[in-house]
Amino acid sequence: MEDSIISSMAEKPISTPQLTPESADYLLKAAKWGKFLAILGFIITGLLIIAGVAMGFVMNSVQDEMNPVGMAFPPVLFSIIYVIIAGIYIIPVIFLNTFSNNAIKAVNDSNTESMTISLRNLKNLFVFVGISTIVMLALYTVVLISIGIAALFSF
Repeated sequence: MEDSIISSMAEKPISTPQLTPESADYLLKAAKWGKFLAILGFIITGLLIIAGVAMGFVMNSVQDEMNPVGMAFPPVLFSIIYVIIAGIYIIPVIFLNTFSNNAIKAVNDSNTESMTISLRNLKNLFVFVGISTIVMLALYTVVLISIGIAALFSF
């Protein structure tokens, strides 16, 4: 039984798809758009960090005026949240940037190693976005259930 599996595997040639000139052109265009989006992502991340730090200074200066409103948490928490969001947002941007750089290099230089690195980073980007989506859907579900339970007990 084992010999038949090994022999069938040995007989079947391992084939990998080849890039045609048209598919290489599509990959190059996708990589250039990815590079554009990565640059925008880096700019947005920088703006989020600047906004978070600036918000921390502004919130500290007006904290005495805001406390009578009855905030249950310190206003500086907004600053920390912005910086955390920027830290999470930078991860897929780095994956996208690395994919784009290596895909452009792979197509221009016919470099297989760069293509492998490029596709690994594209996979990592999709895995990160997929896991983030699952986490957000779970969070939304928990929040909706909590709101529903709170609404039932409010009557």
